[in-house]
Amino acid sequence: MFENSKDILYLVIAFCVLWITVFLCWMFYYVTRILKNANQIAEEFRARLQILTETINYLRGKVESIHSLVSMASGGVAGVVKSMVSKKANEWISKGSNKFNSAAKDAVDKAVEATAKKMKKTAKKI
Repeated sequence: MFENSKDILYLVIAFCVLWITVFLCWMFYYVTRILKNANQIAEEFRARLQILTETINYLRGKVESIHSLVSMASGGVAGVVKSMVSKKANEWISKGSNKFNSAAKDAVDKAVEATAKKMKKTAKKI
């Protein structure tokens, strides 16, 4: 069957080539499965990221609309408070204007403005 040692060497080399081929086929099969799983994971990640982005944009829109409503309401409340305070202050000044000089009127106007600012800040916090 074997005439010399070269025949045995060729048989061993053929056997090794066969096992290397089987090993490479097995390795390529598992590499393709790993790449397929990685692709599925990437697609799921993209889908979830898209959902997250849409949710964040939706929430941003809602927060902006609520902010605009609150700012309009606080501006309205601050305007009403400022007009009421200035009206009362003007009534008070007009009743006792003989007693006050221009410096006192300026001080009252500054107090009215400060009160309006404080009320505006309080209304924004609300």
